[in-house]
Amino acid sequence: MKATFRVLELVILSSALLLQGEVKGSNRSELFKNVINKVDPDIAPFESAVTSTYVTISVNIMSIAEVDEKQQTFSGAYLVTLGWGDSRLSWDPKMYGNISSVQVKAEKLWYPTSVCMFNEIGNDKCFDAKDKQLTVYSYGSVSYTTYLDSVSQCKIDVTKYPFDTQFCGLAMGNSNFGTEFLTFNEEYSSFLLQYLQPNEVWDIKNHTYYVNNVFISALNSTQQQIYFFLQVDRKAFYVVISTLLPVIILSVLNLFCFVVPIESGEKMGFAMAIFLTFAVFLTIINDSMPKSSDVIPYFTIYLVTQLVISGLVVVLEAFVLLVHFHFSTSKEESDTDEKPRLKNKFRVTGVHLDIAFFLFVLLSNIFSFLYFLLNVIR
Repeated sequence: MKATFRVLELVILSSALLLQGEVKGSNRSELFKNVINKVDPDIAPFESAVTSTYVTISVNIMSIAEVDEKQQTFSGAYLVTLGWGDSRLSWDPKMYGNISSVQVKAEKLWYPTSVCMFNEIGNDKCFDAKDKQLTVYSYGSVSYTTYLDSVSQCKIDVTKYPFDTQFCGLAMGNSNFGTEFLTFNEEYSSFLLQYLQPNEVWDIKNHTYYVNNVFISALNSTQQQIYFFLQVDRKAFYVVISTLLPVIILSVLNLFCFVVPIESGEKMGFAMAIFLTFAVFLTIINDSMPKSSDVIPYFTIYLVTQLVISGLVVVLEAFVLLVHFHFSTSKEESDTDEKPRLKNKFRVTGVHLDIAFFLFVLLSNIFSFLYFLLNVIR
């Protein structure tokens, strides 16, 4: 008996669900028949300046792919949502089974194909929703969301590398209509970091957006552009540890060339070894340095300066040895009372030269480092 009632309950429940599904399907069909299908996709929802269509743009950056100093480009992944009003696409949800939104193929509706990215260097500069789905809301609003891999133009300034800050982003605008027909709604647009994935090189410090109006006298029309800007700072810790610190250590080792005793015979070998180490090290790190033909980073100037100083140390040490051993090159030289005194005089002079050159190189290292540091942190 209980089994019979259980089967009866299941039959009634299944019938109710099927009936509800048929009602919903009927409501959706009626909605498309009475509202959606009556809209001509070739006719825009504006008639005059009084009924100008307001477009909102929401940009959600998901990741920073690359900042290319040589190509002057910024690559990133974005989730972009365009929204606009269309009073023809409004209905009372109560009349259609409380359906408040529907998905519609873009080809059935009008959408703003003239919204483009002005600083995009790829082929797909404009938002084309062809073969995509639009979301239509009962209060007469339409939205289109798309995933975007963008490579945009950006003026990269590497002067303060590796402590540099870049300002990049997207510049969007309306390529066909003026503000009398299509207007960007700055108040309801947004720039979000909701889905941002951390980048190993760059860190986002600030983000903002604004709308700029430009009057074009030839067209007697006002064009709008909406800018989405990012302030990204380079993470300098790795560069400091892997590049700057070794260079500082080598520059300090250069000073010890003047500390090695002249009679040891290791002064030139020590100076030459450090110079070659500098040259090889700069060759190794060359690939990691930013490539830009417009400006030279202060960091590059500092590295080249240290290489020049290291080469100069080799020359100075050669001069010290030349002075020191000037009168001790031949065993056949007569051993008079005057000659040893003169030789000792030059040996003392060689030590004095070591001290003078030590101070000169020390001051040169300090000055070059302070010059680099003060220029990159100001």
